[in-house]
Amino acid sequence: MKAPVFIWILTLFIDDLLPFLLARFYPCYSHKMMALSVLGSRQSPVRWVYNTWCIVSGLVFCAAPYLLYQENRTELALVLWILLAIYGIGCEVISGLCPLNEKREDEDVITKIHGGASAFGFMALLFVPLLLAILQLQKDQLVIGVLSLACFSVAFLFFCFFIMGEKAKFAQSVLRYGGLWQRLVLALCYVPILIWCFCFFI
Repeated sequence: MKAPVFIWILTLFIDDLLPFLLARFYPCYSHKMMALSVLGSRQSPVRWVYNTWCIVSGLVFCAAPYLLYQENRTELALVLWILLAIYGIGCEVISGLCPLNEKREDEDVITKIHGGASAFGFMALLFVPLLLAILQLQKDQLVIGVLSLACFSVAFLFFCFFIMGEKAKFAQSVLRYGGLWQRLVLALCYVPILIWCFCFFI
């Protein structure tokens, strides 16, 4: 039973580190300005590697949370599993199968599917730390529950920055760094999941 959790931990780390490695082979790619999905765009020289990994990662996010549900067997744990599966399918699998067009003005049906699925999946992941915090506090795991709640609060703030940065009036402000805010949101959402995974081995 521990092998899937180990695979999930490995997947979480690769999700965070792989973009930094692939960006070295993508001239002019900016981590601060560009979304992760651009690495898998049709113009990207590393699209096959990134999109293949997205599909693999998405499948892990669909399957691995079953262990979290098995451990708790509550409606809240079931909702967590569903949210993580939505993230895995929307932000990972569909994104990998439907790469966007890097140029926004050339948006087509595939790019719209990618955008809609990614947005839905991203929103689902955002609330995972909050539900994990509630689950942990219900089990009197005060320290990690408060940590998960803090991760949700800061991730929600950065998510607001990410959304606001899309507006023209913030184009010259620090909010324009959409790639940075996206990465911070993902990292903060992954931290409570990693903590749960590590606690699984204790």
